[in-house]
Amino acid sequence: MRTYTTVILLLVFVLANSACKKETISENSSQKLQGSWRLLYSKAASGATQIKEDSSNLTILKFDGNNMLRYKRDSLISRETFLMALKSDHQPYLVADSDPWNPKIFSCTITGNDTLSLLSVHSSVHVGQIYVRVRP
Repeated sequence: MRTYTTVILLLVFVLANSACKKETISENSSQKLQGSWRLLYSKAASGATQIKEDSSNLTILKFDGNNMLRYKRDSLISRETFLMALKSDHQPYLVADSDPWNPKIFSCTITGNDTLSLLSVHSSVHVGQIYVRVRP
């Protein structure tokens, strides 16, 4: 009887422990996004080649808390809130909600600690951008 009680308690402990574990976005969490990123390349459509950004435009994407701010030549041109999410393929996605009925969803990859790749996943065009981290 004591063996059964021990096995049942162990089983309950294992089930409770596994139920409490949540998936985390470890590699591309919003913490890694924090700071400023300068646009290097953009891709207007799927199959299109990447276009090097004109350095005089100085397009900056800044993540501040859960705010995503876009600047062009030091002028704020857009402000959105964002969150990081995992889709069914377990890849990290950035969801920007400037329009709650049609949020922008981007696959999000950070290479090393200084290159950010965003690719639109919900449009037929698949717009993409590559940014490099701006060091203070």
